[in-house]
Amino acid sequence: MANLRAIGVDPGLAKTGYGVIEIVDKRGVVRAWDCLSTNPKDSTPQRLQTIFLDLKKILQKWDVQLLILEDVFVLPRFPKAALQLGAVRGIVALAAAYNNLEVMELKPTEIKAALTGNGRAHKNQVSKAVQKILGIKETITSEHASDALALALVGLSRAHAVHW
Repeated sequence: MANLRAIGVDPGLAKTGYGVIEIVDKRGVVRAWDCLSTNPKDSTPQRLQTIFLDLKKILQKWDVQLLILEDVFVLPRFPKAALQLGAVRGIVALAAAYNNLEVMELKPTEIKAALTGNGRAHKNQVSKAVQKILGIKETITSEHASDALALALVGLSRAHAVHW
């Protein structure tokens, strides 16, 4: 049987970040990270289809067993953003169901607290913690990919598969 692999997904209509971490000897090893981008000129249904098809390929390529999805955080003054995020989250959940994956949802404050000790930490603090814990030498230039790796790391910790 393959080692446990998890994917963290930071959903967004323009950019959906993902990060794949595999457990090897009780340590997290990064296998991939990037962003799935959609064309803003495309209709929302076309953009959702792009995310679904691209994510489906990634899930199959890496044979992940667990998907960790960021819980929705939207400011009340941006209701359209909440609807878009909900649609993307639905597509991510559909891709997970299509691949028979367990889905774990984590709040941004949980991630920040687990990695930095501060539930209100800035994104750069979280990114630095992720790089340090996973031994990533290069800078993770996409906040979405960094957040996705953070999700995968904390999700695996919650599943008692990895400790740092």
